[in-house]
Amino acid sequence: MQHRFYFIHLKRSLDMTDEVDLASQSEEEFRQYSLSRHQAYALPINGRCYNCEESTSGNFCCVECREDWEKRKYFERQKKVD
Repeated sequence: MQHRFYFIHLKRSLDMTDEVDLASQSEEEFRQYSLSRHQAYALPINGRCYNCEESTSGNFCCVECREDWEKRKYFERQKKVD
């Protein structure tokens, strides 16, 4: 009787492992699919800061302006989801 219980328990453990493996594989496939569809784009350099419109040689005149612009864009994307 002891051996039979062990084999049943072992089979259930293997079945659960298979389900976990399949879920993990599915999650990884979805992650890879999502990353492949994400299209990062570079802002064109137009000679003006994207945040304060000050004249600059790059996209932003300072780190603070870049961070402010990134935060604003992030919150705009969050509004679209809701």
